[in-house]
Amino acid sequence: MAYNYTDIPIDNTNLAYDLSRFDKSEREHREKEAPKSKMHLAPVHSVSKSGSKLKVIAVAVLFFAAFFAVNCSNTRRDDASRLVEQQQAMLQSALDDNALLKSQLDSKVNTAYIEKYAAEKLGMVKVSASQKKYISVNTESLVEVGDDENGGMVDSVKSWFDGFVEYIGL
Repeated sequence: MAYNYTDIPIDNTNLAYDLSRFDKSEREHREKEAPKSKMHLAPVHSVSKSGSKLKVIAVAVLFFAAFFAVNCSNTRRDDASRLVEQQQAMLQSALDDNALLKSQLDSKVNTAYIEKYAAEKLGMVKVSASQKKYISVNTESLVEVGDDENGGMVDSVKSWFDGFVEYIGL
């Protein structure tokens, strides 16, 4: 389809045409022939003002409620992650303390430490060879410790040692 440019109305009423080579009578004639383009003004009630104040307030309240909900959610998530990090740090500290205590316990549960503790802290001494008496019984051989002037001390050592052997399970 071909366009005929002569059908398109041209508005020659601007200042450039007023100062042009056309004379005044020609210009007046053109103005009468060509209708002046009218400026279309917006209707009195524009679309932007057609919403009620209540709707605008409701939308604003919904917007702020959504913003508040997202903010609360992020705050709770951050608090929970911070709490998890604190608990993990406490767990790691407890695991380190546990490893230290286990190593200390392992060093104290050997016979050399027990003998040293008995000699230094409790004042105990080992039974000497002269204090040992061997007797024969039907099927077992037993060791009997002879009494000395400190009979109470030897008996306490013997009962402690017997209790220790029983505790160990020998």
